[in-house]
Amino acid sequence: MNIAIIGAGGSIGRQIAQMVVSERLIDRDQHLILVGNKSGQSAKSLLGFAVDLRDAYAEICPHIETVFEPEKVWGDVIVMAAGDTITADQKSGHIDRDMLAKNNIPVFLEYASALAETGHGYEIVICISNPNELAVACFAKYLNRKRVIGMGSFLDSWRFRKEIAKDLGIHRQKIHGFMVGEHGLNMVPLWSSIHIYGYSEEKLESELNRIRKGFKTINFLRDCALVRDKVHQLLVKGHILDAYNLIAGYPPDVRTFLTPLITQLSGSKTIIGTARATLALLQMIVLGSDALVTGQIKLEGDFHGIHSTIGAPFVIGNKGVDRIIELPLLEDEEKLLIQTAENVNKKLELLL
Repeated sequence: MNIAIIGAGGSIGRQIAQMVVSERLIDRDQHLILVGNKSGQSAKSLLGFAVDLRDAYAEICPHIETVFEPEKVWGDVIVMAAGDTITADQKSGHIDRDMLAKNNIPVFLEYASALAETGHGYEIVICISNPNELAVACFAKYLNRKRVIGMGSFLDSWRFRKEIAKDLGIHRQKIHGFMVGEHGLNMVPLWSSIHIYGYSEEKLESELNRIRKGFKTINFLRDCALVRDKVHQLLVKGHILDAYNLIAGYPPDVRTFLTPLITQLSGSKTIIGTARATLALLQMIVLGSDALVTGQIKLEGDFHGIHSTIGAPFVIGNKGVDRIIELPLLEDEEKLLIQTAENVNKKLELLL
């Protein structure tokens, strides 16, 4: 398959491009299309980046093209990583997602409409750009909704499993489990989806109760907000290590919510983890390895009756969303997810 990366001149786009080449995701006779902004910095830097990739990986490098107009974007899998990125003020601990959304809507719609007009009709779009639900909604407005997938809940699920593995002292790959809902502010942990290789039902229940420390799903967003206020007080003073140490005492789902925030505010950003998760999703598509995952998709009543654009479980394949899987949910999980869907819908209605 040929892969195009919109926003290849940005930090995450560049990281994904380098991984696609270095890990031989596509063959030498296939194409990697690096898409930049002709009026931005990437108009110059992207040309040099393409040369640098060829220098480093000449023996395995696919054909590399540089494109600077939306109507010239092409490929079988399109990675949408363009637009303004999340920025945060360490002093206030505030991330202005509303401004991010307003700035990125024109970018999303421009590329989505161009792809609808000039594409071959089978492209799968992987949205990394934020707000992730907005990016998916914009592309799904022009393309088949099952060919548009957001990275949000896929990345959140990776982080959730990592935090559980940390508390249990085991490897992440032994753990199956999902985060769903909105990427960032209204994520929903599905503790009911957790199962672990080598654990009996009794041991699993006992260990999960232990690491959850009495916290309840129905209070998840409230608990996260309370801890976030404490984290902000430390970040305002520049106490990054103290912030990490503070959240270490909370359960895995709360840490999944707060750790990326601290990382973002530390100035490090979350580039490598996001790029690596994107590569894993690309591998499933390109190699034809159907798998059950979560990600931001446009739902039309096919998951617990929800009509929204949020993270949900589905089987991914070389057609995009092969089928949406209506996993059974606990009562608290379903209530929280429905509330999240309503919150997202309100945001999208105002923006679109």
